Amino acid sequence: MRTPNTVIEDARVLTADFLPNRMVHRNSQLNEIKRCLEPILDGKNPRNMLLYGPPGTGKSTMAEYVVDELQKHSSTVVWGSVNCWRYPSRFKVYYNLLQDIGVNLIHRTGTPTDELVDKFREKVSGRPSIVILDEVDQIEEERILYDFARENNIGLIMIANKETALYDVDQRIRSSLEGTKEVRFPAYPQEELVDILKDRRKWGLRKEAVDNQQLNRIASRADGDARVAINGLRIAAEEAENRDMEEITDAIVENALPQAEEENKSKSVDKLNGHQEVLYEIIKEEGEISPGELYEEYEEKVDDPKTERTRRKYLKKMDHYRLIESEGEGRWRKYRLQE
Repeated sequence: MRTPNTVIEDARVLTADFLPNRMVHRNSQLNEIKRCLEPILDGKNPRNMLLYGPPGTGKSTMAEYVVDELQKHSSTVVWGSVNCWRYPSRFKVYYNLLQDIGVNLIHRTGTPTDELVDKFREKVSGRPSIVILDEVDQIEEERILYDFARENNIGLIMIANKETALYDVDQRIRSSLEGTKEVRFPAYPQEELVDILKDRRKWGLRKEAVDNQQLNRIASRADGDARVAINGLRIAAEEAENRDMEEITDAIVENALPQAEEENKSKSVDKLNGHQEVLYEIIKEEGEISPGELYEEYEEKVDDPKTERTRRKYLKKMDHYRLIESEGEGRWRKYRLQE
């Protein structure tokens, strides 16, 4: 009798958000992050970090991996992580950090932010603590960086696409972050993505379900993005499973690749906040639009328009995630959806 699962051994391993037992091809980054955080185990101040690189290069996974390993050496370490693209306000950053470190809150309208700040400081007081701010360049109230930078027992891990993410923040805040260690995460070359996929195959799939040539095909299409590669493997495996097959065919791989790319794009769209979504939908409806026209339509659609600087930041982030693309400079610039 055939087993119920013909292809998939452990579905968790095939998700891009799965935290593996080891990180493949990121030893130098792993060691840099460990060096910055290890002083926290001896009661000393950790070094703040900025992890930067294109989407899908392992920044967030690596940060969580190192912190997870750190907790195995000290149960007193507390940590929280916030995606600042999804939660950009000071209130939402603290609210989600408190949730992460085990403080259950009732989200009441009118709750002052300072009340959350006090609760957070009370919770981490005297304990080695780590705060991960993913998509840090999307923070709306930059003073939060100053909040964390001046706390001696907090190791701040900031994550962004560009090393210039903090160049525009207030000079006082930049001074408080002086000495921040910058750790670069380059796009994965094809052969490294293949190794990552082999690791997922070993732990997530049944033996001989997919061959090396097919893994190479997935990796070549992923364009350095591990999330797209892993999702492509998962989608192919799920399709073979649904068909009650014992091997993934070349045709299934070919069909899975565009689905993985589209899924990646959809997840990025789901992260958009209300204002970003309005900008995205205007570009989608118009097909191609200049900044002036885009901002004019945006201001007609929202009650509390963001500043032009914030709008530019939103558009730049959507460009990084290949949701939109731009062409030209200044008044000649045009925005359109990424094909």
